Amino acid sequence: MTLLYEQQRRDINATPSPSISDLQKEWPFLFMQKILLQHFCTLTGIELESRLQESLAGKGKRVLHYFKSQLWKWKREVKAVLHGIERQMEDMDPGLGAIEVMIANFKEKEEALFLLADETSTQADVEAQMSLPSAPRLIMLGESILGAKKWMLSIDGRVVLQLNDRSDFTHALAVFFASYYVFNMEYPEEAATTLEFIQRFFVRINPEHSKCTSKVQVSKKTGKVVQRKNESLSPHVASFIRDFIEYDWKH
Repeated sequence: MTLLYEQQRRDINATPSPSISDLQKEWPFLFMQKILLQHFCTLTGIELESRLQESLAGKGKRVLHYFKSQLWKWKREVKAVLHGIERQMEDMDPGLGAIEVMIANFKEKEEALFLLADETSTQADVEAQMSLPSAPRLIMLGESILGAKKWMLSIDGRVVLQLNDRSDFTHALAVFFASYYVFNMEYPEEAATTLEFIQRFFVRINPEHSKCTSKVQVSKKTGKVVQRKNESLSPHVASFIRDFIEYDWKH
């Protein structure tokens, strides 16, 4: 991560963070797809959309092959996602499929990243009919998450950006992921591992510290709230990447 981003992060954290509504009034251009991605590049030095195009197409397919070739190893949640992917395969983006499998593998919740809405939904429909959280969500418009062809971005309980009709999932994911950096937001605890996986595996940003600063988390074994360990790299992400690289090298 660049020194420029680190400096801006320190500057923002030194003062009260403005609300998304205030940012929209003061810097409306940041809520335009092109400008949002340009600002991410200014902060990190990474052309996010082109990097994701390369990573999702190549690594996405290999991640799916990794899971499908060892079906006997996985728990029922992962198997269920893989079966859904098989049914949707013709119209599905392999990068989206890989992320869906990783959500199940990390035992996180799909709705912590993606929310499904009817393909004909307007911004007003989504805001009126859905409970939108404060952390960014990618609103997937279609009959299913895997089959979505249109997208919106929500932050702070409201839709802040509607992606144009020329967008694909790669562009939608780029806008969604970039919003965490452009608006200096931490990863929500309920999706922190999957977002860190996207960050380190697909985007290849490897800072010293995680973007999830939650002090507590819900134990996936007991369901109780426990103290979150202060680790620079999620052990679940590290373990998967290590196992995947070993498998990928052999095959």
